[in-house]
Amino acid sequence: MTKLFSYTISLLTVLSVSFAFEDKDTICPISGNPIKGSNIKTEYKKGNVALCSESCKVKFSKNPEKFSTMGNFQLVSTGQYVQTNCPATGRKLKNKSKNPKIVTIMKNDVELCCGGCMKKVSKMAETEKFDYIFSDKSFKKGYKLASK
Repeated sequence: MTKLFSYTISLLTVLSVSFAFEDKDTICPISGNPIKGSNIKTEYKKGNVALCSESCKVKFSKNPEKFSTMGNFQLVSTGQYVQTNCPATGRKLKNKSKNPKIVTIMKNDVELCCGGCMKKVSKMAETEKFDYIFSDKSFKKGYKLASK
């Protein structure tokens, strides 16, 4: 039941965010609200996650694992982390590939290593793609902290 509730919240957040905001706007990983002019942040995976309110900061800080997918997405969408490998397999991406395997998730392009990964991800619903690509497991395989 908890998993179903969590999936439903994730689905609603992804859908509301993907239709309501312009590209590259930062969104709160807890509420799904846009973050404009807010200076409320918390450290997460050697980066900073922006939040819309102090109460969201408390919720995120108490249980970052619960909100890790949205936190990981924010780290990538704000350029704090960059893609280095395929998030599905961990394989290196082909530099300057003539036919890159790109999937767009909430206006962010994610490159996959091969047609097999592309086929697998293409069959997923939008929320499932989001959860799969930005899960902690995929995040560890495919992204690294950006150089400063």
